Amino acid sequence: VLNIVLTGLMGIFDFTIMGATQMRFSVFMIFIFLVTETLVMYFFITTGKSLKLAIESGLGSEILWIREKKLKMQLFPQLMLTILFFSIWFILWGAVDNEHYFSILHSPLFYFAMIHHLWTLVIKNRSFAEQINIISELDNV
Repeated sequence: VLNIVLTGLMGIFDFTIMGATQMRFSVFMIFIFLVTETLVMYFFITTGKSLKLAIESGLGSEILWIREKKLKMQLFPQLMLTILFFSIWFILWGAVDNEHYFSILHSPLFYFAMIHHLWTLVIKNRSFAEQINIISELDNV
């Protein structure tokens, strides 16, 4: 969030960070953003797979797997939309740089993507809590 906010502020107030322009800093921001969102997805995919194996081996009821699938259906579309919005915003730098008429979408898309990302953070926090609750309900053997 800090990188995203700094990138936005750099666009509004036209300043640099350690000599990096907004465009260069946004390359750093998009890289960090994509890595962290991918790690979140990886966490839910791997813990979900382990949860499924545990349920299949008799350590929990089928209800836990239903809860897991519901959790992923709420989280993954929002994560993918956030990634899509920021990726399109980043690609639109080319339109801004070349003064293309699509450049008018660049700034509004940033604000929209930021708001969506903040909403996704709420969903992610709830999902992490639910994932831990599901795992803790597995039977101890």
